[in-house]
Amino acid sequence: MSKRTFRRVTKTWDEFWAEFWRIRLVGDDDAAHLNNEQVVEFCWETLKMKPGMSVLDLGCGAGYQALLFAQKGCEVLGVDISPPLVKHGNKLAKKLGVSASFAVGDMRTFKSDKLYDRIVILGMSFGFGTEEENLASLKCVYDALAPGGKILITAQHPYSISNHLGSEWLECDEGILLHRGEFDPMTCRLGGSWELACPDGALILEGENPELDGIRCYTVPELSSMLQNCGFRKPNFFGAWYLPGSPINWFSMEMICAADKPKRS
Repeated sequence: MSKRTFRRVTKTWDEFWAEFWRIRLVGDDDAAHLNNEQVVEFCWETLKMKPGMSVLDLGCGAGYQALLFAQKGCEVLGVDISPPLVKHGNKLAKKLGVSASFAVGDMRTFKSDKLYDRIVILGMSFGFGTEEENLASLKCVYDALAPGGKILITAQHPYSISNHLGSEWLECDEGILLHRGEFDPMTCRLGGSWELACPDGALILEGENPELDGIRCYTVPELSSMLQNCGFRKPNFFGAWYLPGSPINWFSMEMICAADKPKRS
């Protein structure tokens, strides 16, 4: 038997990986759809959401959760750094006929003339910037939130990183997906690399990627302090998407934080 040789191809986030991760792997996956519904329902109850509210979904990916908020009667804007994902979200919104739109933007520099009733950052999208950029993201969220509004943010739980370390592989329609997870204890960042080995012999590597430097794993005290320094109050942490909300523990797989912006005095 001849030895298989692979030709290495490097593709950027917008060229390949964004669509691969956020659309191809989850678009028709029943488990992913059920998880999206669970996340949206948790947000709905925890943030006391109502039809007619304006919702900003930062780091919205392909827009699946944003569209569910719209289907429940909210007016939704989804913002993501990747143009292919924004295009996909707008296409689905038009197909579903819901009050949702999607735009290219960066949560670290996002500005809005409109104030939103609720803002969410889901899918552990918070923490991929530098320390200064992550704090800037929270300040942007605060500025875009209406007085008395509420936010919900998901971050990487630092005590569950062992579930993401080492080498692993996953068989998918496109081939074999290889992952090597790494954690830097000096910077508290979880990173690693992905490669996709395709049946035609192509080995697709990661090129330019907004997530390439990994995600900063904030502890509860760290994230709570950041939020309060930006002006938020009552940060409350949960460890799962189950209702009623359960407190975060060392063994929790999720870090979910809800907080309020004070009303005008």
